[in-house]
Amino acid sequence: MANFEKIFEKHYDSINNATAKEVAKSESINTKDYSIANESSGSLPAGPQEEFTLQTQIRPIFGKDGVNNSPIGTHPDFIALEGTGTTQKHYTCTLFVDIKGSTRLSLLYPLEFVFKFKNAVIQTCVEIIRSLDGHVHRWLGDAVMAFFGGSHTEKEDAVADAINCSITLRAVLEESIKPWMERQGLDSKDFGFRVGCDFGNDDEVLWGSFGYQDVGEVSATGLPVDMASKLQSLAGKNQTMLGQGILDFVDWPEKYSNIKTKNRNGATEEINFVTPNITNRDGSPLDYVMRQLSYAKCLEFCALPRMIREHIDGCDVKDNPHLEFKCYTVSDEERTKYISASMFLEPNLSLVFEVVAGTVNRLKFPLRVVFKKTNHGSATPEAERDIEQIGKVKFIHKKRKSTYNPSISPFSRVEIDETTLYRGLHTMKCEVFDNDSILLFRDWIGVMIK
Repeated sequence: MANFEKIFEKHYDSINNATAKEVAKSESINTKDYSIANESSGSLPAGPQEEFTLQTQIRPIFGKDGVNNSPIGTHPDFIALEGTGTTQKHYTCTLFVDIKGSTRLSLLYPLEFVFKFKNAVIQTCVEIIRSLDGHVHRWLGDAVMAFFGGSHTEKEDAVADAINCSITLRAVLEESIKPWMERQGLDSKDFGFRVGCDFGNDDEVLWGSFGYQDVGEVSATGLPVDMASKLQSLAGKNQTMLGQGILDFVDWPEKYSNIKTKNRNGATEEINFVTPNITNRDGSPLDYVMRQLSYAKCLEFCALPRMIREHIDGCDVKDNPHLEFKCYTVSDEERTKYISASMFLEPNLSLVFEVVAGTVNRLKFPLRVVFKKTNHGSATPEAERDIEQIGKVKFIHKKRKSTYNPSISPFSRVEIDETTLYRGLHTMKCEVFDNDSILLFRDWIGVMIK
């Protein structure tokens, strides 16, 4: 991820170079020059290798091993329902992604190019979804529908994956796809994504085989599934809209979402509910709450590399190559690294937050490290809920080598202990100042608790 801006460019070039080679191979076979076809096939990259290239770059960031090679179509946990009348209740987190502004491309550029570009963008969406363990159910023109979660995934972790997917989609769009378009001289002004995301629990989602045995599919139905597509249609360009199901289930903090607004007759009007506002059986309005994910605020704790987040407008992260901020869970004195906001932890776990500083540099020691936690969620005592706590201050001193002890580590560190307590998303902010009180580093780690 060192060259994040080139992620889409490399993917676009990769798939189109492979397509060109496949065409050449096909033409060679058609002219019955089988020996030439065989020679050319030896230089072709393997299909799966190209298909999963983006995954190998993104999955490690969020602590995921291997690749997600689930096929597009029926969710693997519900294949047994195919062609049957059997149904099954099971939770899911549904995500809809729509590519906005792609229709106009056909009016501006040759169709062959539009096809290659749109295909590369859709493939990028698919691979980002699969990178976060999502299952791509189908795509419909310029839209992709995906499910997060399954029989081997905790419900809360499915939500974490879907939200991280939404953030990563926008980061790749704005920091890789649009810069590539601009380098190509393409009109990127109206191009973007719109995402809708919602969660439905076991009693709210029903899986079954729709259609006929030979013309059908296994899919999910339920209010939260249907709402995901409506939320996508209500999202602004490059925005993600979260539904009431997901907001309530994980007690999502207000700090990391915004109320959608629109201007009417010169006044700003807040839109709190999904519109049109459908009614219940008794005729009362459903008032299904929706909120817009706050991209810039979420980037503060997102696991994407600091060097990327630092340069995104609205994100207050400050990177420094000589400083590292990490979190570990501790069990039986064994430490396991916890990647920021990557999964939900059990309550009453011991945590250690650690800052490591390289000492072979020109930093002005001692360094002052300030840790500030913020607890969110309804289970947090009201006196501290949503309030950044007074900072805990530690100092990092430079270790000096000597002829008597040349083996001293070129690193110094400080740490503080915490415990997982309240359900929801919480953050630990870390700022590091040098001896002249100049800010060197700022980052957040998000801790999700069941």
